[in-house]
Amino acid sequence: DFMRKHLLPLLLALVLLLTGLGAWFIPAASIAVDINPSLELRVNVFDRVIALKGKNEDGLEVAKHLDVSGMPYDEAMQRILISEELEPYLKSGSMISISVVGGGSDIHAEEMLSKVVCRAYAIAEDENVFYCQVDWETRRAAEAAQLCVPRYLAWQQLLKTDPFITAEDGRQIPKEEIRALAQTKILENPCE
Repeated sequence: DFMRKHLLPLLLALVLLLTGLGAWFIPAASIAVDINPSLELRVNVFDRVIALKGKNEDGLEVAKHLDVSGMPYDEAMQRILISEELEPYLKSGSMISISVVGGGSDIHAEEMLSKVVCRAYAIAEDENVFYCQVDWETRRAAEAAQLCVPRYLAWQQLLKTDPFITAEDGRQIPKEEIRALAQTKILENPCE
């Protein structure tokens, strides 16, 4: 009777606590930011950043100087974009590519995308911000080709008409053509 009255509730509380703590550290979504440094924010189910990873040499250098762990993902994005570490890369006309994977549902991922795109629009001109929502497979394929996701999607469209276009050719696609070729879903007034 003592066990049922006191020990079982304690064990249940411990299980719930450990489950909640475990959920804090499990990535539920990923936000990639590619300028030249390539960075990835890993976000948990509570919409908090659990890790900032550099995806290339410049990204590793930038990421080691920024601590955004535990921050809401949109605030972390703002902190990153206005940081001294990223400033040299954000020259006038720099292309900022943002892609979101995950987020629990398409609606939630779209909301995440809207929030981080608005942070990018605050520091860059609209025509220099490229964004999309993709699945994990597409993100991995883009990384393997060493292309940001919008550029990768544009390259995939070009491959349909010319199967000999290489990933290197994909790196040379003018940014003015990427949005049309990538056929990405552009959000209507994402910052309102």
